[in-house]
Amino acid sequence: MLTFLAALWFLFGASMYMGTMWVLKWFLFPTWRGLARDNVATHFGIPTRRATVFFTGVVPLMFVAAIALVVAERGTGYVWFGVACLVGIFVLTFVGQGLIIPINKRIRGGDFADDAELRHLLGRWMLLNDVRFYGSTLTWGAIVGYVVARPDLLGALS
Repeated sequence: MLTFLAALWFLFGASMYMGTMWVLKWFLFPTWRGLARDNVATHFGIPTRRATVFFTGVVPLMFVAAIALVVAERGTGYVWFGVACLVGIFVLTFVGQGLIIPINKRIRGGDFADDAELRHLLGRWMLLNDVRFYGSTLTWGAIVGYVVARPDLLGALS
């Protein structure tokens, strides 16, 4: 039962994370190239704050779920799926918290000289989020691979 719930939670979180990154890359990035001091609070500040609040609740439980998968599958070939999930969420969190959040704060706080510096910050922000785009897709693939490879996972409920 615990393995099923851990996989389900991680699948939910990984799907939300990947979906957010795909929306950013394919739908928001093209419009954010035109952000300026007078519209950055609405078009950048609100979405990034909301995403931060949402994922601050989801991600810690993803760590717990990934650890639970590793522990539950130790000694089996399925353990590598849990390890991939754990490494994936670690990398995504490191890039997000360590590298992207400081840029978020600068942009949202207006800590840039002019629109040219804002575009430079956004360019770096987008590049770092490309790392999360690919990383979240791989992490999602790891948990989907686990669910598919583990045919008796649903049987854990009975």
